[in-house]
Amino acid sequence: MKNFFIILFLSIFVFYSCDKDSDNIPEIREYSEQVIVDNDLIVTYLKTHTYNYNQLNVRSDLKIILDTLDSSNSSNLSLYDMIDVKTVDVTDSNGDIVPHNLYYLIVREGEKRSPVITDSVYVAYQGSLLDGNYFDQRSFPVWLDMANALPGFREGVSELKSGSFIQNQDGSISYQNYGVGLFFMPSGLGYFDSQTSSAIPEYSPLIFSVKLMTYTDTDHDNDGILSINEDIDGDGIPFQDDTDGDRLWNMYDVDDDNDGVLTKNELDKNDDGIIDDTDNDGIPDYLDNDS
Repeated sequence: MKNFFIILFLSIFVFYSCDKDSDNIPEIREYSEQVIVDNDLIVTYLKTHTYNYNQLNVRSDLKIILDTLDSSNSSNLSLYDMIDVKTVDVTDSNGDIVPHNLYYLIVREGEKRSPVITDSVYVAYQGSLLDGNYFDQRSFPVWLDMANALPGFREGVSELKSGSFIQNQDGSISYQNYGVGLFFMPSGLGYFDSQTSSAIPEYSPLIFSVKLMTYTDTDHDNDGILSINEDIDGDGIPFQDDTDGDRLWNMYDVDDDNDGVLTKNELDKNDDGIIDDTDNDGIPDYLDNDS
């Protein structure tokens, strides 16, 4: 009888454990379906919310506060009235292109230049869900590699311009007139079906408030070619571009044509400032394994 109850207990435990685990498995959704749901949620949010645009001094350290539109502030513009949109393509598991709307609002443009999607940026930011719950906050700037950032984040930050800086008497650096923006992204430009933590459920649209202090042009493999210029197919995105088919993207590959000669040693051997094409076949030596 004792053994019977032990077996019964284990059976119940396994049943409930499996059932609990099944509850944690996200429903599998298609990008093409989820983007419609997310877009509706974001548009509804934009039409029913505003921010403290009439209280900000554009020369100050801008602190953006989002707020619901109600009778007390009904004369304010909604976010929807101020927002811009850019289309970002996402490739689904079938290889199909699914356009996603990234909604962005430039609170302050900045005064220098805009980074590209492969640059390293020095940013302060806040990330939240549409319900207002924050999942990440960086009050002090940190360096981020945009090539490893969420697609919606890097596409949004590339709309901002960096600021200027001064060195204080104590040796610290202060930034001013840097770009500040708000970005509203569907889950397909965020984590999609990945539940990174309890703070970010799967299929969650995200909001980012970002301050772009400065950035650096980035050459990830130090081969003499900026990562953004290792865009071999010319689509503006160097991700997945792999000349020699070794499954190492050119932007991370020190020998892009796999001919045994480092890319940086094939670029401009005679130092005339022109990328070499020894056999004049229209293919630069660093991409031509028979040059």
